[in-house]
Amino acid sequence: MALFLTDLDPRARVKGSRDGLGAQAVWSATGRPLIGNLTTVTDSLAGFTTLLVGLRLAEFASADELDNPTNAFLVWEQMAAYVRHVARGHRGFFGLQRIAARAAKAGGNGGKVHLSAQPEHQILSNQRTDGLLGNYTAPARASGLVAPGSPARLTPEAAAFVDAFYIPRLESGWGPDARHLVRELRRDRVVFDLGANEKRASVASIFSPVLSQPEVDFYRHHLVEGGPGDPTKGRQPRFASLLEARPSDSVWPSGPYLMAIADDAESRGWSDIADPVRRIIACESVLAPATLLFSYLLGRNGAHLDKVVADLRSSWGDRLDSIDPLAISALPGQEWPRIAVALADGDYPQLIRELAERNATVMRERGGALAWLEVTEQDELRVRFRDEPAGLPAGDQIPELWWYPYFIPSLVSMLTALGKGEA
Repeated sequence: MALFLTDLDPRARVKGSRDGLGAQAVWSATGRPLIGNLTTVTDSLAGFTTLLVGLRLAEFASADELDNPTNAFLVWEQMAAYVRHVARGHRGFFGLQRIAARAAKAGGNGGKVHLSAQPEHQILSNQRTDGLLGNYTAPARASGLVAPGSPARLTPEAAAFVDAFYIPRLESGWGPDARHLVRELRRDRVVFDLGANEKRASVASIFSPVLSQPEVDFYRHHLVEGGPGDPTKGRQPRFASLLEARPSDSVWPSGPYLMAIADDAESRGWSDIADPVRRIIACESVLAPATLLFSYLLGRNGAHLDKVVADLRSSWGDRLDSIDPLAISALPGQEWPRIAVALADGDYPQLIRELAERNATVMRERGGALAWLEVTEQDELRVRFRDEPAGLPAGDQIPELWWYPYFIPSLVSMLTALGKGEA
């Protein structure tokens, strides 16, 4: 199956990645045939649960034409985050740093915190875009959990699920249909007690470490298997089953592990799984060393090309034997295959020029900005964008190098959470 790159997947972005080579477009398109709904940051089952319950509560709160149901959701997201931190000890969710600091400060103030959509109470610099609404809504929509349109609302199936499994848990602290919570979410500002009480306990019950079988089945269908509209046309559920049958000690992929997965798929006659997995392995054999080399070059402003090549040859040897031959046909366009050939042949002068040209192309596509790296007519490196200093990995480390996720860690995290019965 040929790989074609069109528009950049808006759900693929790695936070904090400057991506001077445009590698994101390559790895995201390479991973999408196997994982069609998740993103690099949607790795928390509890995050999806918070989103679903929050959207349902916001819908209840807007039943009387509340001006902005998003505000109600932001307050719920804050409340859920405080409870996850204080009552469940969760880590790694959006806004943890501010939540932890404010919760600690509240300990000397009766254990109370303020919740609102106002900037001073938000748990991120921009909670609307950087929180669950901005990061989880599109993947939830791709999974058949959120309906098309704005404001975001649950699909009938997801709404029925929340009504059946989560609203009743909130009733012990917030009354029938969680009406007192809905009333609070309508307020401009909410005072929430972090101390042990029925309201906190009912919110914490949403994030029980033990999932019922119907919850496991629901989340598995929508998040692991891609939902009713599975964009991968059945590949994702089978790929997930292979990952599940061969558990790994790490959520992060590696070449040997994925090669074993490809062999497992082939043994079952699933060439439509084996081939994309092998393309991932092939692309990463080029993307990883090229990305690290480019970062290294950004720290060599003014260096002569011959000196840089000598240093590179000293670290990597005469050539990289780890470049997968499939990469030349699997990588898109003309520049990436040339980069692959230069890496495999050990043509380091040409490799550096190709990386500079690739960066120039990316900058032109982004609106005509100047290239970050240029090789001058005097064969010197001119660097216009200086990143953090980066060293080169040793040549014997290159075969084990893996830099990009291809959405695999998020899928593995979902499998792990459902397998352990933990959200």
